[in-house]
Amino acid sequence: MNQVPERLLRVCLPACILSVAILLIAAAGCTNTASAGGDSISGSVTGDYAGGTIYVAAIDAAAYTASDIRIMETEGHPERSQYVSGFAALDAPGDYVIPGLPPGNYTVYAWADTDDDGRIDHLDYRDPTGWYCTASHLTPVHVAVTPGNATTGIDVALVAPTPYPGDDREIAVGSGGGRLTIMKGCRVLQLRGTPEERAYAYGYLCAPQIRDWIDYVLVESFMQSPSEYEDLFVPYIKEHMAPANPAYMAELDAMLSGMAASGTDLHLSSVSRNVTRYDLLAENTYDFMLYYKLYGLMMGDLGINRTTTGDAGVSPHLCTSAIAWGNLTANEEIAGGVIHGKNMDGEIDLRKVTVNSLLVIATEPGSGGKRTVGIDWPGFIGTFNGMNEDGLVLVPHSSPSIPDWNATNLTPTTFLYMDTLRSESDVAGAWAYWESANGTRTGGNNAGVSAPYGNGTGSVPAAFETDSYGGAVRGPGVVEPDDCLLIANNYYLYRGAYPPAVERVDGYHATVRPTDYRYQNMLAVLDGYREEGKTIGTPEMIALMQSASVSEEYRGTTEYTFIAYPDAGAFAVAKEDLAKGILDAPFAEFAHFEFEEVFERGAAA
Repeated sequence: MNQVPERLLRVCLPACILSVAILLIAAAGCTNTASAGGDSISGSVTGDYAGGTIYVAAIDAAAYTASDIRIMETEGHPERSQYVSGFAALDAPGDYVIPGLPPGNYTVYAWADTDDDGRIDHLDYRDPTGWYCTASHLTPVHVAVTPGNATTGIDVALVAPTPYPGDDREIAVGSGGGRLTIMKGCRVLQLRGTPEERAYAYGYLCAPQIRDWIDYVLVESFMQSPSEYEDLFVPYIKEHMAPANPAYMAELDAMLSGMAASGTDLHLSSVSRNVTRYDLLAENTYDFMLYYKLYGLMMGDLGINRTTTGDAGVSPHLCTSAIAWGNLTANEEIAGGVIHGKNMDGEIDLRKVTVNSLLVIATEPGSGGKRTVGIDWPGFIGTFNGMNEDGLVLVPHSSPSIPDWNATNLTPTTFLYMDTLRSESDVAGAWAYWESANGTRTGGNNAGVSAPYGNGTGSVPAAFETDSYGGAVRGPGVVEPDDCLLIANNYYLYRGAYPPAVERVDGYHATVRPTDYRYQNMLAVLDGYREEGKTIGTPEMIALMQSASVSEEYRGTTEYTFIAYPDAGAFAVAKEDLAKGILDAPFAEFAHFEFEEVFERGAAA
């Protein structure tokens, strides 16, 4: 495997709002033997517990970045990490005290080392985790320590979400149904039949994971404020999105029925009620929810006077692609065809639900549409990273543009992508479909689109640079490079059919700026290939994805990487390695699949 050039491997300060949300853990060096006194933090630990030592750590919130904390998680004995100002160790849930803390603000993070192996095991949620937060702000809230004063009542609840079952599960629904299995270490969900049959089977087989994704990613990690989710966002999508998507709402209702039939407790702890169809819709449009939070609430575009303050949640402006073809791929492996690499960056939640729950979803529609494979999360009936049986690939990259808040026919990006994949075969057809599709797009989106190239007889890849008001198709050469297509999170061609939507958030760049760090890193790697006379195959594409995930903008936030081979009808996927502590997916091991392989009904591989 090619390595990222050393000059690109820089420790970097995350610029994205996501990084604020990742703050957790800590440790450093005391046991729970003191009573609460001055310069201390105390409280109680409750929640999920299956044995082992419980650690409660205080992290200096002013001194360390989210990248530091992410690194600390991978260390042996993180409670003694350099990032920790003090910790308490408990034999069981109960009261704790962390004494002797210097004055300042702290993040209080806890975990149960279930098997006492001296590390935090996130894989399949083996070690429950938790942190101090409030009912109005579910991600870590800073705790102040002042000289001579004891800070009390800093309670933490440990949570262990539900992992996928270890065995195969299958259900027949009418003439269709579904199967949840494991192939090459990846969870694969196979669905067949009518939309409602597929959705029912999906809900039945993945109910706990869908519930947990809504509870711990959508509400807790992304929206962060239960009241804003319940009182503002859910009513908004009921009015502006649900009425325009009746067919998909019927699928979501069928999914909810399947979840209920599975016997799963559908209670959402974050909002103290059961899952509804609108939670499933909100999940399928979570990227728009982040726009809503960042632009609508934080910038006041919706005319709402917020009563709370704090960060704007996860930034939607992440993800990176590199697409090569023709002379750049004239080698034995790719034979002049297309190779398309995509990093999914920034959605990693504190509990690692976005990593543990990743699915390869193979769908056989019963209505005559094309078969699709999506690399998605449980609950998605649309797709974000998808490929169809003809080799057409669509992947997302959010881009700054204020959505059309007044539209009442908003269509989630995931639905638009899935509809395109089920009906089209090439790049031109995909763009024609987008131009004719009903509904208003939900905001800035750079779609990376590729299809079989066939040594010049097929489609040239493109970036669909779009927002709620219009769009443009960017091919190679609009900005450097001329013979390859790089895509990140701003426009290089589209200035906005309604320019203020783009201008207000600096969405258009006339050239590649020095601060377009991920793009610049990939350009540097491409320059190295040209100097060496090297073409691009899988190792070279992996190195490009690695360079994008390690930049001055951020590192340690690429939860998975998807590589598509449209001409070959194949793909590969890697995700953050929770066992080995590899934080960025393109540095982990890839599982390679033929498109047809994930539809096979035989024994799991």
